[in-house]
Amino acid sequence: MKVDKSCLVYVRYADHVMFNRSTPLIVKPQTREAVGWLNYQCDEYIVISWDKDADPPSLKGGDPKASGLVLLKSAIIELSQYDINITKTPQSNEYALQTTKRKTQQNINSKEKTGETIICQ
Repeated sequence: MKVDKSCLVYVRYADHVMFNRSTPLIVKPQTREAVGWLNYQCDEYIVISWDKDADPPSLKGGDPKASGLVLLKSAIIELSQYDINITKTPQSNEYALQTTKRKTQQNINSKEKTGETIICQ
């Protein structure tokens, strides 16, 4: 199955299994699954990344910090393409607990005394 490059894919594949001091006749390949961006495909294999830089590639090309898999097409059981529409918004410095909005220990103690609910936004 040919899928678009850089699209999100779901892959089920047969993986090799290493065994040690076991009966060889009872072991078999394990079925695994992965989700990621398709980086490359040819007649023999595909390359998917499940973790990569969100910034555009550098002048050197590619993403040197990506993590993923190289899977032989002969081991692929299922390959599905998913179209997702991600719009990038300008980055803002939003963190889970902003220092200006952080609830202090004093507020937590007053919550126990008054019974009011504190909601972090």
